[in-house]
Amino acid sequence: MKSVLITGADRGLGLSLCKEYLQRGYTVFAGKFMDDYALLEAISDPKLHIQWLDMACPASMDETVRRIKETVAQLDLFISNAALMGKTNCELYNPPMEVEHAWNSFKVNALGPLLLTEKLLPLMQTGQQRLCYVSSEVACISLMKHRDGNALPYPMSKAGMQMGIRMMHNTLFGQGFTFRLFHPGWMKRRNPDGTLTETALYDPDYIGDIAAKYFDAPLHDEHRLVMVDYNGYEWPF
Repeated sequence: MKSVLITGADRGLGLSLCKEYLQRGYTVFAGKFMDDYALLEAISDPKLHIQWLDMACPASMDETVRRIKETVAQLDLFISNAALMGKTNCELYNPPMEVEHAWNSFKVNALGPLLLTEKLLPLMQTGQQRLCYVSSEVACISLMKHRDGNALPYPMSKAGMQMGIRMMHNTLFGQGFTFRLFHPGWMKRRNPDGTLTETALYDPDYIGDIAAKYFDAPLHDEHRLVMVDYNGYEWPF
């Protein structure tokens, strides 16, 4: 039985991916962070293992890795989905910038996925060896059109994450690891009661099905690191 770790699994795309991979027969380790959401706990499946996971806390990552080791012999798939959006004052022209929030964004969005990847590598040496990262169009430096009122930390930290993934790819692809970068589009937010907001375009379950297919399927050009969106289009980054 294959196994997968999915971060940010409380709601949205992460929750949808958990359901997708349970249906595919995977053992699913679901990283949970939000206390006000219990949607994971509503899933009745012995293959689901819920683990509290703070992507800004190395000790939390160590505990997650320890639990995976106790449950399975290897991890086949890692899906880094957790992210910190934030809506505090981190704009260019509206001082003072809330620097602590910016640091938190970099911990969760840029450094967290790379550090957790490093900790998981020994578990993945004999598995499928696929590393998947959910990113965003705002991480595309060549396409960024800054407007007053746009917060800085999320796009900057996501761009930093992608540079880190590029550097990991340079080393790990030669060791048998394959990579996926995915832009999911504008998804509806799932509320604690399971309902979806009307704002945004796509149901996360719809995007989750697309993402899981992209993460699972082998590619004829695995040597290329590209970001692909829900329509299969490539984005510069």
